[in-house]
Amino acid sequence: MDVNESRPEPFAGEIVSGTTWSESTLGAIDEKDEHQNEYDVGGVDVEEASPTRRSPRPLRRTRSLDNIAPGNAEEKKYMVSFRMPHPSNPNPESSYNANRGRTNAASDARSDASTTDYNFVLDNYIEYADNTPIPRLRGKAERNKLLAAIHSSHWAVLCTIVTGGCFLTYAMVRHSPFLRADLSQAIVITIVIATFPEIAASSGAGAFAGMASDVAIPNFAWLALLALVTSAIWMLFHRFKILVGCGGRLGTCAFIAMNLTVALVAMPSGAVPWSLYGDSNRLWSGRIELVPSILSVLSSTFLSAAAGAVRLKSEIPLNPVAPSTTIALVCMLVLEPTGFVYTGQMDAGFAVGSFVGMASDQYLPTIPDFAGAGFISGLW
Repeated sequence: MDVNESRPEPFAGEIVSGTTWSESTLGAIDEKDEHQNEYDVGGVDVEEASPTRRSPRPLRRTRSLDNIAPGNAEEKKYMVSFRMPHPSNPNPESSYNANRGRTNAASDARSDASTTDYNFVLDNYIEYADNTPIPRLRGKAERNKLLAAIHSSHWAVLCTIVTGGCFLTYAMVRHSPFLRADLSQAIVITIVIATFPEIAASSGAGAFAGMASDVAIPNFAWLALLALVTSAIWMLFHRFKILVGCGGRLGTCAFIAMNLTVALVAMPSGAVPWSLYGDSNRLWSGRIELVPSILSVLSSTFLSAAAGAVRLKSEIPLNPVAPSTTIALVCMLVLEPTGFVYTGQMDAGFAVGSFVGMASDQYLPTIPDFAGAGFISGLW
């Protein structure tokens, strides 16, 4: 979608005056001939090429919507509209004639009944702490206040998502099907990523807090308090852009919220024993097993390197939460049915690696950097 001003005509994929020109199925826009069909796409006549036409010019790659037009990318919005024929009338010729004024009113009515107009908005949303714009294609939500609030990351929506992520993760761990915490948080975050990626980080903050053990958070009443504290801290992180990257922000937010809830309220009230922070009689009594430790470190290294490779090699900026969580979830689901004796340790390594994979590429600019950070995190 790189606009070339020297080209006399718009080309496939170019955005002109807020309207997208698209190659209908086979080729780019060109001069008309008797073998071509014409469609109405968002008020712009777009032609479907005949099999004898030359191959379309390849689109130039771009890493940001900044290349589409000058100005602040996150404030730019482009309307993408097209008309889709119904299966009952797959031939768009009636639509073409209606738009050209070549039919009577009855034909116009039939044309309107046989087509459906779709409108999308192409814009950016800000997810990184360094204000990197991330492209998204979404439906229009001007008349739906809830969708508009989600797309704009309203504070009430973010707090609700944090609370929901916290409760869903905790419930899947403590109740049937009794999934492990690392698998539960990956499922919750992936569901949000697939629907509303602009609030995926908020769901991650809640999901990380929801991984708490039943010793620290014994019931849903204490979980509600934890969710409230997590929401408040996350709003501070979100509002003032505290920390760079997502893995550190989400983990730190959940860590602070957990310790404030437990140390300042739960422990003084007697609901949680003070020995939770450490029992001198059992301190350093555990022993590390070699094989599961190696597998956990390797899993963390692999996951962080894979997530870093996907993000760094992508042609457009990606949500930092999406690649890491999705790859981790796939690895966990593949490993789970095998019954491997060290599945839990490897899943823990995948989870740690996914957190590292959310880091800012300002500090981890290469794949070896991501792999090294994952290795050190796995050792820790």
